Amino acid sequence: MCIPCNPDGPKGTWPMTKTLALAILILLFATGCDPRPVPEAPTPIRTLFPATLPAFVTQPPSGTEVAEGDQTPEPGQPTATAGDPAVAAGEQVFAQNCAVCHNLPAEAKVGPGLAGLFERDQLPNGDPVTDENLRVWITNGGGAMPPVPLPEDELTQVIAFLHEATQ
Repeated sequence: MCIPCNPDGPKGTWPMTKTLALAILILLFATGCDPRPVPEAPTPIRTLFPATLPAFVTQPPSGTEVAEGDQTPEPGQPTATAGDPAVAAGEQVFAQNCAVCHNLPAEAKVGPGLAGLFERDQLPNGDPVTDENLRVWITNGGGAMPPVPLPEDELTQVIAFLHEATQ
């Protein structure tokens, strides 16, 4: 408050406060709110990592030799497990959601290799390797693995595929 303009004290400030408040409200309404919609739930991993990934993600670095049979099959390629429909469907679920980080052989990618998965004593969280514990591990994630919330039928299919493919 300025004494030369308001020699009688604070009584002269009220009209100024109302004017300032009105100007702020007009400015708020004139500019509007952010027109972008509120973001939805987290994006499923299958949309973040489509089956058709660039070669630099799916191929080993140049100069690296990979033994013949030590590669995860490309999605859509027939394998020895393609006879059982649940296993074949599980192979597709694996290719779309898991193969980005996991190899079927023992060699690790981002995550560990899965060879002999059901012969291991325990999962990384210390639980025994069972179908139910594997469901919980896949759905909730753990350690460096993000949660992969798959529908029940896809979980059943991918576990059936893992039983066949990791022996």
